[in-house]
Amino acid sequence: MDKSATFSSPGSTPSGRPTSGGVRTQAARPSIKGTSSAGGPRLGASGPGSRALSPTGRSRNKSSVSVTNETIRKGLSASGGLVGMPTQDGTANRAGNPGRVRVALRVRPQSEDEITQQQGVGVEVAPETGKVFLRRNQWEEENYQFDGVFAGSSSQLRVYESVAAPIVESVLHGFNGTVMAYGQTGTGKTFTLGSLGDKDDGCAQRGIMVRSVDDIFEKISEDEEADYKVHASYLQLYMETVQDLWDPSNGDIQIQEDRSSGEVLLEPKPRSVQLTDRGHIVQLLQLGEKNRTVANHKLNAHSSRSHAVLMLTVSRHPKIIGTGSAMKTPTVQRGKLLLVDLAGSERQKSTQSVGQTLEEAKFINLSLTTLGKCINSLVDQVQNGHIPYRESKLTRLLKDSFGGTARTSLIVCIGPSVNYYSETLNTVKFGQRAIKIENTLRRRELVDYKALCRIQMEQLDLLTAALENAEVMRESAETDAAAMQAMMDKESDIEAQRNDEMARLMTQLEEKQREIEGEKERHKADLHSTQAGLAQQLASLQDQIREEQEETVRAQEEARRVQEESERKRREAAAVAAPGEVKIVEKVVEVEKVRVVEQDPKILQREKKLENVLIILQRELIDLKGKIDDMELKHKQEVAACHQSWQQRLMYELKAKDKQIEYLQKTLEGCKAALTSKGTDASQRKGNRSFIDKMLGRKGGELNEQPTKFVRLSSMFNP
Repeated sequence: MDKSATFSSPGSTPSGRPTSGGVRTQAARPSIKGTSSAGGPRLGASGPGSRALSPTGRSRNKSSVSVTNETIRKGLSASGGLVGMPTQDGTANRAGNPGRVRVALRVRPQSEDEITQQQGVGVEVAPETGKVFLRRNQWEEENYQFDGVFAGSSSQLRVYESVAAPIVESVLHGFNGTVMAYGQTGTGKTFTLGSLGDKDDGCAQRGIMVRSVDDIFEKISEDEEADYKVHASYLQLYMETVQDLWDPSNGDIQIQEDRSSGEVLLEPKPRSVQLTDRGHIVQLLQLGEKNRTVANHKLNAHSSRSHAVLMLTVSRHPKIIGTGSAMKTPTVQRGKLLLVDLAGSERQKSTQSVGQTLEEAKFINLSLTTLGKCINSLVDQVQNGHIPYRESKLTRLLKDSFGGTARTSLIVCIGPSVNYYSETLNTVKFGQRAIKIENTLRRRELVDYKALCRIQMEQLDLLTAALENAEVMRESAETDAAAMQAMMDKESDIEAQRNDEMARLMTQLEEKQREIEGEKERHKADLHSTQAGLAQQLASLQDQIREEQEETVRAQEEARRVQEESERKRREAAAVAAPGEVKIVEKVVEVEKVRVVEQDPKILQREKKLENVLIILQRELIDLKGKIDDMELKHKQEVAACHQSWQQRLMYELKAKDKQIEYLQKTLEGCKAALTSKGTDASQRKGNRSFIDKMLGRKGGELNEQPTKFVRLSSMFNP
């Protein structure tokens, strides 16, 4: 691995930490020996007022491992944007085919050996314009345009935001993407892609591999409309042999091609791990780095001897919305991200490799040469026509990345030393050729047949259950329809009986009324005849009383006349008699009165008799009047009681019939509701059945034949 290419500021101490000097990305043109033609400092020397910067371009403060890309992104945005990215008005910000390969260039800071040996700086970058200037000497200078350039002080986050973040965003939407690092050995490719971060700087040193997984999990946590699955595989291409870094036993993987889709297939399949969180990938990458082949040579103490490929597959399953015809067909968007850390190109003269290391270098250079030939063929496709993908397993793996359907970003890494001018120039020209390639992007959105089959099976089960329930309900409805018809017939019979009984009762009531009217007429006739007889008796008695009264009057007149005659005689005698004779005369008169009275006893008897008869007649008259009143009152009471009794009986019968009819109506409504209920389980069907049987009042499908209240009440009138 390119561990010795860890980016640090010029003027680093032996430990690799920066001194007080920062990185100056653009100044007067330096000479071969690193001095400015204008007398300025060597490229990388600090200017006035510059601060000490870490390899990320920020102050040397320890950062927490839990810091997310979003947090760092906000801090950098507040400080004025991302250094190392061309401005929107720069010539490197080209509009055109979105499938064009984006190429960025990153310059490694000077190493400790280069500073010690006072090697000249032959590279100058202008991040604001996206240009890089290469100088062999004071008279020869070339400039090249890229989509982005990064100086040695550029942070890992800036590189990720410019190079890899758009690719990750495309992968989440179903496109294939590739991020690849290319360059001479020892220029920081592994640091750019595969750095896991150290204990001092924490997550600030993390490479594109870790940041990509971190960004993927951050974005899918914000998407509530879909479910995601992230799978990862880690491979190395060592001496034209594809090996699984997570399963060393799988050391000879063959590359095949799907003829229908053109996708690359690996047989046997490498170990695929489903990632669960952000920290999971760090443990897996540590395992893969232990199994990756590295070697030590003059230019790099930890030189990668194989091409490493981290394959991330992101499957997006939109959540199913709607049911039936409104339900959308389930689809799955599957994007594949290739993070390729290429081994560095080497010259045996520079690396002084021997033995196995030299053999490894041959295969590395062979695969990189084939990659360059494929890129040249794609650029000059009209002249060449044939693209030699099959000459190397590396180009077969990257077939979709160059000239295929993937969105590709390439970062070319170079060193600042003028001693490696030819290697730097070749790397820059490789990027210039790759920037002309245009891919045809294609979204991988397929029908999720498994989910569709599962949904259709569930719907089929529901429809089958509904059909079975409908069949059971149909059979139950047929059975209950017969019962309901029998109930309706019974209701009709009861209604007919009620009407007949009402007619019979009305007939009896009319007969009773006629009997009452006849009895009333007879009572009236008897009363009239009795009154007539009593009136005759009263008239005869009155006549007798008048006769007796007349006789009494005559007797009284006779007695008064006699009394007057006696009184007259007494006065006459008293007038002619002496005083002594007066008393005698009075006694004679009294005797005469007594005699008169005693002489007429018949008169006294008649008076007494008449008085007695009058008293008796008055008493009989009073008794007759009382009897007549009693008879009239009794007659009225009997008529009222008869009317009330029949009225109460009729109302009671009508209420009983109305209650029975209401009960039958409720029973019918309950049966209809139970028949139209949409319950699907057996318990609910059993409950509906028991409810119908209960409402029908039957056992085993038979109607209740108990006598109704109406029949029992009517029996009171027809015992």
